[in-house]
Amino acid sequence: MRKKKSLKGLNGVYVVIEDLGPEMRGVLHRKQIRSVVEDRLRMAGIPILREKEAAQLPNEPYLYVNLCALPLDTTRRYACRIDIEFHQLVALLQDGSHGHAITWDEGVLTIGDVQTICNHLDDLVFDFIYDYLAMNPNDE
Repeated sequence: MRKKKSLKGLNGVYVVIEDLGPEMRGVLHRKQIRSVVEDRLRMAGIPILREKEAAQLPNEPYLYVNLCALPLDTTRRYACRIDIEFHQLVALLQDGSHGHAITWDEGVLTIGDVQTICNHLDDLVFDFIYDYLAMNPNDE
């Protein structure tokens, strides 16, 4: 469900990185992934929000990154699923109830080494950046 229109009017994003699991211990770290994702967003001019800042916004926006990898052999090759989802608060038309929902997402299933995984993560982050900037052009 890649709905770039749902990104219109955003003032930034809070980034959430899911735990990587024991299979990636010593190979990749959440801190590394957070740094890469946030650096790419900043370079594109997308403000990074702190958790408290995002929670105070009406839509409580956050970008969720989940990387799940299983080792294939001893050569550090992995079968890996990478997902990036944009979550925000939405309301149902029927009764006005509200909760968080995924309004934009992209993912990939890949096999390869850590560099292959990082390249795919970059591609997904750039997909998000492209859609974010398309819906929030800088008019300055």
